[in-house]
Amino acid sequence: MPAKNDPDRVRVKERKGIWRRFVRLFFRCRLPWLFLALYIALEFLFVNIGVDQTDATAQLFAGDTSAASVARLIGLIVANLLLGNLVVFVGAVTSARIDRNMRGVLTEKLMCLPLTYFKDDSPREAIYRILQNCIVITSTIMVFLIPVATALYKSASIVRRVFTHDWRLSAVMLAFVPVQIFLAFLFGRINFFLSSRDADLHAGLMHRLAETITNIPLAKAFAREDREEKKGEELVDRLYRVSIRGGWFDQFRDLGGVVVSLTQAVVMTLTGMSLLGSGEITTRGWITFFLFSSTFNGAITELMMYWNNIKIIQGGADKVAEIMDAMEEDYGGEQVEHLNGDLTLSNVTFGYDPEKPVIKGLSCTFPAGTRTALLGVSGCGKTTLTSLLMRLYDPQSGEVQVGGKNARDYALDDYRRQFVMVSQNDMIFSGTIRENVCYGHGDVPEEKILEALKLAGAYDFVMERPEGLNARVEEYGSNLSGGQRQKLAMARAALSSAPYMILDEPTASMDALAVSALMESIRRISEGRCLILIGHSPSVLTLAERVVVLENGKASFEGPLSEGLKKSDFVKALSKGEVSAE
Repeated sequence: MPAKNDPDRVRVKERKGIWRRFVRLFFRCRLPWLFLALYIALEFLFVNIGVDQTDATAQLFAGDTSAASVARLIGLIVANLLLGNLVVFVGAVTSARIDRNMRGVLTEKLMCLPLTYFKDDSPREAIYRILQNCIVITSTIMVFLIPVATALYKSASIVRRVFTHDWRLSAVMLAFVPVQIFLAFLFGRINFFLSSRDADLHAGLMHRLAETITNIPLAKAFAREDREEKKGEELVDRLYRVSIRGGWFDQFRDLGGVVVSLTQAVVMTLTGMSLLGSGEITTRGWITFFLFSSTFNGAITELMMYWNNIKIIQGGADKVAEIMDAMEEDYGGEQVEHLNGDLTLSNVTFGYDPEKPVIKGLSCTFPAGTRTALLGVSGCGKTTLTSLLMRLYDPQSGEVQVGGKNARDYALDDYRRQFVMVSQNDMIFSGTIRENVCYGHGDVPEEKILEALKLAGAYDFVMERPEGLNARVEEYGSNLSGGQRQKLAMARAALSSAPYMILDEPTASMDALAVSALMESIRRISEGRCLILIGHSPSVLTLAERVVVLENGKASFEGPLSEGLKKSDFVKALSKGEVSAE
């Protein structure tokens, strides 16, 4: 028996709201209605032909060997085979279209979610949801809804046909349905839990493997391969245990179904024989009943299987439904082409965890057209502050203002286009150098790209490559040095005409000689813009006209650099090289 604290211990109780989320998810997908209508019509036609074929077979077994009866049976068999192939083909096309539409809807949704969402759900797990769990709509329609409708239609057709021979036979067929429904309900809930746990563990394993592979050099450098291997093995073992438990419950479900079906078959056979012996039904009626009873049992078994399928599907769909229900960013507001006012934080409070604010009632200003150094020890909230300015996050209280107007009054897309940022994380995509430098700028003339590369100090290393601007950049820029990635990011910023520029540790990956050249480039690139420069080296002060020092979530000093050198202990220490990144 699994321990009580086992996170994967099977629970039959269903989480509240799963059906509501599931139904909402279903209606948000752009369904190919024409293909669905065609597929359903073909399925129902296939059922009708199947029922007629069973009836014709019973007629033949009862002794009717006339040419018309044999020809009818052969025609129905051929039609059944041809229509079956057509149903499979149309079903495959319909499934592919639903998958395509659902992946598109889910990708669009992820692009509209705020960054706060990805603090709780890692991007790698979101990738898993897109690649795997997004097939829930296809599974719901093609593996549950349509098959259930078809099985119900088939069951009703069979009961109706059997009723034409004797109502008591139909009653016997229907008597065992409640027992089958109970078993399906019980094991369906178990399957929901196991499927949900399986989806979570697979997403976690993808996250673990992606992180491990990305950081293999670090693991090898510290000889920690065994430790990383054990972390992965823990998830693999949990997946194994969940799979084994699922196998055991499937065996119990199948055994229960077999017992019910055997009992039902015995009762139905005895009833039919009794009616036949007393002359209350004909031989043809008995053969028809016997053939149809097997088909009916198959249809009911299919219905119960479909119920189990929908609970499995729900388990995988739960996370996708949570993504679709997540609050999107508000893109509404006043449209604007160009802003040119002071950036102001007015009594702003913010924390990734609302109970632990990083910024605490902060008020400060970054004047338009002025270069401001944003200073403070690591973790004091400098990058968080710039994220608030760009509205990557919204404050829990207070306002971010542009020229005295609340930043939230502007359309989000238009507002963010007023900013250009060079992050300390060197955001580089796989592709070409040209594509990376021009990212976000559309088609740019080559002479402008080359000019931007010169301004950023990237021209020489780019032109040394045989392919030049078309040189290939590997995933995460892994075939470039840290300094080269930083320079490409600076060249991208140089192409932008945004009035507000944020440089977060732009010299972090450069040597002293390169830093001096880059500072002069930044001076030219930032001319006429509001520049916010984050750094921990004295070089940032060579550009700054003003400084803002963050301490304990507030501005301990704000003012001209000359004043900061006199009044702020932090600025004085930084100017002498006595402040490190810590």
